[in-house]
Amino acid sequence: MVDWSEFRSGLAETRQYLLSHHEPHDHYRTYLVEIVGRRARLCARCTGVYPGIAAGLLAGLLGGGSFASLLLVALFPLPALLEWTATRFTPRRGYNAVRTATGLLLGYAYGVGAVRLFDGDLRVLLVGFCYGAAAAVLLVIRERRRR
Repeated sequence: MVDWSEFRSGLAETRQYLLSHHEPHDHYRTYLVEIVGRRARLCARCTGVYPGIAAGLLAGLLGGGSFASLLLVALFPLPALLEWTATRFTPRRGYNAVRTATGLLLGYAYGVGAVRLFDGDLRVLLVGFCYGAAAAVLLVIRERRRR
């Protein structure tokens, strides 16, 4: 017989992260909303990312021309990376509206990039690799500064 108590306990513990991946000390990076009579936290950046992905997918699938260019895929994530860097490496806390706006651009780039990648444009992988490498370097620098 299966003991569901551990499963239910795990679900109850992780439910708070369903719509926001932030720990309590980072709740200033979230919006507090009421959904179906319950209060929930929504990650400010992700609030922009998901609609951005939908818009980017739509633009890419509908052949958005310059709205679906590789240049946008390469440039639109930059504001999110800069905002993240500024708020993680300085005492500056930033603003949720900025996080949401930069998340929208980031998500748009994700959506357009996904369509371009599935169409065989492997340059999208290079863009992703460059951003991943930049983030990794920044995380290493941040960790070394903590020591």
